[in-house]
Amino acid sequence: MHPCFRGFSSQNIALPCIRLPPSMRLAGSVPDHAPGSVLPITRRGGRGFAHTATTVLGLGVAGALVAAEWQAVPGGRWRELTVPATGQTGFTLLPPETTGVTFTNQLAETSSARNRILENGSGVALGDVDGDGWCDLYFCRLEGDNVLYRNLGGWRFEDITTRAGVACPGQYSTGAAFADLDGDGDLDLLVNALGGGTRAFRNDGTGRFEEITGTRLDRRLGATSLALADIDGDGDLDLYVTNYRTTTYKDRPPGLVVEARQVGDRIVVTPEDRFIPLMPRAGGVEVMERGDRDYLYVNDGTGRFAPVAWNTGSFLDQDGRPLARPPTDWGLAVLFRDLNGDGTPDIWVCNDFFFWPDRVWFNEESRRFRAAPPNAFRCWSVSAMGGDVADLNRDGHPDVFIADMVSRTHAWRHRQRPQMMQGLLQQDLENPSNVPEVARNTLYLARGDGTWAEIAQFAGVDFTEWSWGAVFLDADLDGWEDLIIPTGNNHDVQDADALRAQDEIRRLPDTLENRLRGWRLFPPLATPLLAYRNNRDLTFTDVTAAWGFGEPGPWQGLALADLDNDGDLDLVVNRLNNAAGLYRNDAPAPRLVVRLAGTPPNTRGVGARITVQGGPVTQSLEMIAGGRYVSGDDFLRVFAAGAPTNRLRLEVVWRDGTRTVVEDVRPNRLYEVSQAAAHIVPAAPPPAPPRWFEDLTAPLAHVHADTPVNDFEVQPLLARKLSTGGPAAAWFDLDSDGWDELILGAGRDGALAVYRNVPGPAGHRIARRLVAATHRPADFDAATGTAAVLAWRDPQSGPALLLARPARGT
Repeated sequence: MHPCFRGFSSQNIALPCIRLPPSMRLAGSVPDHAPGSVLPITRRGGRGFAHTATTVLGLGVAGALVAAEWQAVPGGRWRELTVPATGQTGFTLLPPETTGVTFTNQLAETSSARNRILENGSGVALGDVDGDGWCDLYFCRLEGDNVLYRNLGGWRFEDITTRAGVACPGQYSTGAAFADLDGDGDLDLLVNALGGGTRAFRNDGTGRFEEITGTRLDRRLGATSLALADIDGDGDLDLYVTNYRTTTYKDRPPGLVVEARQVGDRIVVTPEDRFIPLMPRAGGVEVMERGDRDYLYVNDGTGRFAPVAWNTGSFLDQDGRPLARPPTDWGLAVLFRDLNGDGTPDIWVCNDFFFWPDRVWFNEESRRFRAAPPNAFRCWSVSAMGGDVADLNRDGHPDVFIADMVSRTHAWRHRQRPQMMQGLLQQDLENPSNVPEVARNTLYLARGDGTWAEIAQFAGVDFTEWSWGAVFLDADLDGWEDLIIPTGNNHDVQDADALRAQDEIRRLPDTLENRLRGWRLFPPLATPLLAYRNNRDLTFTDVTAAWGFGEPGPWQGLALADLDNDGDLDLVVNRLNNAAGLYRNDAPAPRLVVRLAGTPPNTRGVGARITVQGGPVTQSLEMIAGGRYVSGDDFLRVFAAGAPTNRLRLEVVWRDGTRTVVEDVRPNRLYEVSQAAAHIVPAAPPPAPPRWFEDLTAPLAHVHADTPVNDFEVQPLLARKLSTGGPAAAWFDLDSDGWDELILGAGRDGALAVYRNVPGPAGHRIARRLVAATHRPADFDAATGTAAVLAWRDPQSGPALLLARPARGT
């Protein structure tokens, strides 16, 4: 462990937006989550763990398979898959009475009325816990015991929770994931709980677990999702846990005393570690409720974890300064991915609610994390519920999808008010470092220069209901990742009509009956899983019904695995107050499945990048652990193979930078690639992209002038500012020489600009250039505040311009 990852911050805080009168008290208090002291641990050998001389066997699928089925090849081994001869693209929901998976995530209405955070739901962890070659299922439950199902094959499962010892009774279980925490080759278990923090269980190799003591994992916060990666390059898996809150002021939790008072020229709200005062309003004060702090833990190699301090240099802000305190966001999900291509895992934290933006932390040389600069991502989703990463345009750079919680239906969106605070908290739009939040999904397309373009609206995936994360998978095996999104909620707490009606209920005595009356005002959102097919051009088509998704939700934690060993990815989804869903993938196309036999302690090769060439298109995926919304996938990756006769090439770049290459790879096989066969191969520099454009900004020397104006003073109901759209622009041949001139509109105090298109210097590869017109009509100088320019040619009078000005009283 690098010294920068030692230590621990005892700071902890809390999240929503509510209005308090000048002095309001609720009885009782909520205890702080003050963690204990932490001792530093020493780093274990850096990247110097030895490579074994033989291939690591028995991981993932080896246990119950006959040894003769496996064929050794340089770099690993393979076996044939049993691929259905017929089928069609899509999924089939299998009934509980057939599979034996009768699990339901129960939550009583009285419980959610007392604590609405419980409706964030629970997830599922997938992995082969007993080494028999079949992926097992672990479901988290809010009220009641969690359940572990052993996969018997043939879509039959048996409940082995009692003998496995992982029921976790007496807690509101939320998230879980399997991973090899101690490097012994089997899958251990991590479980999160609301108010119960994080627990770790060690597997004895047979599917029996014992809780690991002395882990120093926090056991009191509102833990939601988790993800694992080797952040410091020492070979073992480290852990990030997102924390939400255990309660919210909106539900008037017992014991919470809240007071707002004026102290000099500032407003103070107590407890100060839970609330942030925003502004006076209607005789009271608008306040924001903090969330719990997240935890990053480093592994000592034995499955015991130590928390990393936020304020000792392990985390830096955008300017490279150490953080003074941990962020107190409403954390819902976390992703470990190598976003900038330097071979180290970066962190993306999805945070709920306005005022708490997503956090993207770039890993700097396995030593510390630095916040993404403001120009990297130019907007955030208001309520980021989780997401996923894929290379959508096959340019070798990771693109990112983040799900929000806004309806697909235009009318319903206007009943939901997810961003009501945006009208109150006017963002600093004139500040170039400000990154605004938008009430919709976001899809970030990597440009390859450390910045991402946001294209969700172009792609057709900007609104997908109340979403709980998302997963990219190539469902139809055409070589391009499609998108599956779990959606729904028991109560639409964004419904504006219900929120208004609740104001009346809140004036009544705080009894359970009145709470239930208010809670039932919120309509249910019984929406299905949504499916979007990748059109291979950065757009998606809704194929929800065509692919077999119509069963109403709410669907929440979703994870991927090959449950029937046919080589495609099936879905397992936890559903609130309804039977969990097992969706069989029925795709018939040729496929290639890859598992990794990593060198201990990272036996599943987490963080390795797998690239397959020779199929319908070059495909590249990273092996992950956890990282789904409150869930974790099994440890395999599936690729489209194209034609059954294709000969493919498989390359794995491991976390330590070594590479394993397997040649002459055939479709419809499972390949287990060994890190023991890896060697150091200097990566070839990427080819320089063709240069199609040249930047002519400097020679143009145009400066757009636009005096700032407060749009909200003129029209308070605007959803966003309209006066900062930049200049209007048009190309039109004004002088009839066959070359278009550039016409640029002006801001409030600027003048219309015209640039003539003239021949460039002799011999220069740019044949044309733009120069400011020297002869301009007098009307042009008076054309200030131009919002639009339309040019056309009249047969009698020649060129004409129509200039539109914004109607804002200027």
